[in-house]
Amino acid sequence: MTINEDTPQDELEQKITEAELEVQKEEEEPVEETPSSFDSEVVESPEKPGKEKPSKVRMIWRKFLIWMVVIAIAFAGGFFFDSAFRYQPQVELVKVLNEDVSDANDQIISLEAEIERLGEFEEDNVKLSEQVQLITTHITLLSARAAVADAALAVEQDREADAKLALDKVGSTLEALEGMLNADQVEVVENMIQRHNLIMIELAGDGFTVQTDLELLSSKLNTLEATLFASP
Repeated sequence: MTINEDTPQDELEQKITEAELEVQKEEEEPVEETPSSFDSEVVESPEKPGKEKPSKVRMIWRKFLIWMVVIAIAFAGGFFFDSAFRYQPQVELVKVLNEDVSDANDQIISLEAEIERLGEFEEDNVKLSEQVQLITTHITLLSARAAVADAALAVEQDREADAKLALDKVGSTLEALEGMLNADQVEVVENMIQRHNLIMIELAGDGFTVQTDLELLSSKLNTLEATLFASP
């Protein structure tokens, strides 16, 4: 009887023990909390990345670029001031020189006009000189003709001294005439000089021969005058 009464009691204790073990087991297992709607939104929303700190290489490169810009600005400023202080006086000098060149060109133009004007006078002078030369040549030729006529008259009148004096004048006049003519005309005058020398030799001899040679010499002088100074 005692055994029967103890058995139900033992079973009851065993069940209680098992129940306690189950409760303890449940307490040890982690309880999963159901996230709220706010938590789910916070979890699901993407987290904004924080501002990335620049690396050391980028910082060095940035500083290098800044210094390069500063150096370029300083170089440009130095070039500007160097141009202003060094080349500006040269520019002013070039302007002054250009003005001097312009003035010199004006003077050259004025001188060229003066030279042209003087050139016209020179042309007139040349023409006048040629006219004077022609007149002088003509007077010399007429003087030779007059001396030949005087000599012929003196021979005809047996005035030997006067004839000789006139013939000397003929000789000097022909020599002067020779230097006034061109090469072709000079040959004609040389023949006249030879004829004059022959007359001087004949003067002490036969007067008739002298008279004939004087006529030939006068004829040559007339022909030369007609050639040089005949009216067109």
